[in-house]
Amino acid sequence: MRPELAELIRAEMAGLPVEAHDAAEGLPLTVCGYGAEEVLGALEVLLSTRVTMGEQVAAFERAWAAYCGQAHGVMVNSGSSANLILLAALVELGRLKPGDEVLVPAVAWSTSLFPIAQAGLVPVVVDVEPHTLCLDAAVARRHLTARTRAVLAVHLLGQPCDVRALADEGLLVLEDACGAHGGAAWGRRLGGHGLGASFSFFFSHHLTTIEGGMVVTSDADLADVLRSQRAHGWIRERTDRAALAAASPEIDPRFLFVSAGYNLRPTEVQGAFGLAQLRRLDAWVERRRANHADWCRRLEGTAAQVFPELPDQAHAGFAFPMLVNGDRRSFMAHLEARRVATRAISGSNLVRQPAFAHVPARVPGPLPVSDRVHTQGVFVGNSPAFGAAHGALLEDAVRTWSPQ
Repeated sequence: MRPELAELIRAEMAGLPVEAHDAAEGLPLTVCGYGAEEVLGALEVLLSTRVTMGEQVAAFERAWAAYCGQAHGVMVNSGSSANLILLAALVELGRLKPGDEVLVPAVAWSTSLFPIAQAGLVPVVVDVEPHTLCLDAAVARRHLTARTRAVLAVHLLGQPCDVRALADEGLLVLEDACGAHGGAAWGRRLGGHGLGASFSFFFSHHLTTIEGGMVVTSDADLADVLRSQRAHGWIRERTDRAALAAASPEIDPRFLFVSAGYNLRPTEVQGAFGLAQLRRLDAWVERRRANHADWCRRLEGTAAQVFPELPDQAHAGFAFPMLVNGDRRSFMAHLEARRVATRAISGSNLVRQPAFAHVPARVPGPLPVSDRVHTQGVFVGNSPAFGAAHGALLEDAVRTWSPQ
């Protein structure tokens, strides 16, 4: 790329990514998290004309897996796809069988739940803990059966889920860390505790490739099946491709299909974006954590229950959740009028979503905490560009609200 073009882009994108947002403009859900370095990386890819999945993706896979403490990364087009291929690959390997049960929290994103059923498995939907809003291991233990084989532990909005208790039950531990980049617990980064973990790199997340996702694992056999699953079922990116080709010598190895796969591939543009973003991540996560801690302190004693970071954990601070003691619509309208953007917490209680009627699942018991999240859960945005002034804005909005 010509140096003058690079300088022009840097000039055009001065001030991006947004590192210091002005709280006088309110508290939005997110701000632009990329700048000239990401765009220059993407342009280098476009100018090279090598734009489909290749070395940029492979380099980002290696870097992200190492960051999470895993040996392999398999990038796809979204975090939802990451969940899908993770579960489908375990079925293909025989680690899970159709009809096996997988524990999943009632409060999660829709595509934490749906891929379990799409892989021919049975979601067992259990309640969440009142102090973390993550899967309640004590409740889950009461509902284990001979067919319960795995748990999909969701680190909700950056809050670490305690995966240790269910690992002790002999279950396969899978982590949905789609909103938990850079978080940690018990001496390991989130995404490094289970057999495999999914991440999302959507625009609003800690690290963005615009759209994108990845599975990380240290299981080499699982990683090879994931590589087939994300790209048509072919062998091209597998480490065992030579042996597979030798077993089917009559088939051109470039078109040798060994899995009933999908087409969920990312692009080189996304790989280049991810590599540039990763260099920024640690500092950004620390700012998110600082905001989370400050905002929890500010809202003590208000009508909003908050969820402070727990000992031996590093909250990833994706967003700032609250449970409202009062009418949620009134609360959200009050905050919005003061330019504090709000959303319900993920899919809230997924059992109460209309789509749940189409999901063959088991709901073994009541879901009182998830029901409260469904009716009283709210989150506001968090970003490394926010700070104490945004916390003061949020505090004022919450403290001036009168419960109905």
